[in-house]
Amino acid sequence: MIEPALLPALAAFECVARHASFSRAAAEMGLSASALSQSVRSLETRLGVRLLARTTRRVGLTDEGARLLDGVRRGLDELGGALASLDQAREQPGGTVRITLPRLAFAQYFAPHVAAFSARYPEVGIEFSLDDKLADLVADRFDIGLRMADNIAGDMVAIPIGPPQRMIVAAAPAYFARHPVPQQPADLAAHDCIRFRYPTSGRIAHWLFRDGDGELELEVSGRFIINDADAELDLLRRGLGISQVVESMVVDDLRAGRLREVLADYAWPMPVAHLYFPSRAQMPARLRVFIDFFRQANAGA
Repeated sequence: MIEPALLPALAAFECVARHASFSRAAAEMGLSASALSQSVRSLETRLGVRLLARTTRRVGLTDEGARLLDGVRRGLDELGGALASLDQAREQPGGTVRITLPRLAFAQYFAPHVAAFSARYPEVGIEFSLDDKLADLVADRFDIGLRMADNIAGDMVAIPIGPPQRMIVAAAPAYFARHPVPQQPADLAAHDCIRFRYPTSGRIAHWLFRDGDGELELEVSGRFIINDADAELDLLRRGLGISQVVESMVVDDLRAGRLREVLADYAWPMPVAHLYFPSRAQMPARLRVFIDFFRQANAGA
């Protein structure tokens, strides 16, 4: 059993560690920096270990502090969740959910389901910030974000949305009427590849392939370069080139015969997309229903 008297000091320690600053933590907690510093020092004295390394310019965790912080955060989250559940039992979802996500993810995971969500939760609004660069959820005041799992910071709560995806190579029948069907990735050197330029970095995407148990990365060439996924698909459907795209974005085109997949044995398995947010503690009802609805809507995507 934890000593109840330690709880305020543990909360103070977690806040200072999260901000890496006594002054910013003090502003959040409504205390003076000196009072907060004394609380943490008393905790260190009580535990017999140094938790924070302090200099005149920055505050960092010691090894002992890092180990304690992990458990403190879980404990505070559980306490916050227990208290929040009392309010959520009577709270009706309302307000606005702010989410940051890539443009492709909006079209893939949200656009087909927004109307149904709005019909079910008419009091909940959504602000979509479509941006391919990573955002700081706390600093930019977002409730939640969506990124691939390998791009999410370790201190975030991450929840998968939708099944695994593949990057496939496809073109229209009209294109293949003029060009031979590639049998292996190397054959793409003779093809008119539609290339994608990332809007944020300006880098042209290389094409990735599964090659046995490893990977193969190719720098392809072609007449068209574009930085918008919808426009890329338009060029693709018009038979103006061959492209590597997310499979779920063209599944209807494949079924209808407007596009044809090639090099299927080399299709690149993508990391699973995840919704992520700073903490489960005191999650507002609007965010809870938002997560539950869109996860369920994409479960069979």
